[in-house]
Amino acid sequence: MEKKLNKRGVVSLVLLGTLIMMPVSAVIVHITHGAAISHTWLHLHVIFAFIFIIASIYHIAYNRRAVKKYLFGGK
Repeated sequence: MEKKLNKRGVVSLVLLGTLIMMPVSAVIVHITHGAAISHTWLHLHVIFAFIFIIASIYHIAYNRRAVKKYLFGGK
């Protein structure tokens, strides 16, 4: 019997990974400002930010019941 992939778990891990990598890449871009490698890290930073936004939307969609409870109270 094969186990199904837990989409909520994957989205949460992607959020965690991008949340860690965005500040790391930002610091590297700041330190290497003006160097040729800086552009590569800047592109990576933008990609991580884009993935973070998309994963955040999915995270809210997968947890919409809990979000509604937090915002409006009740069931």
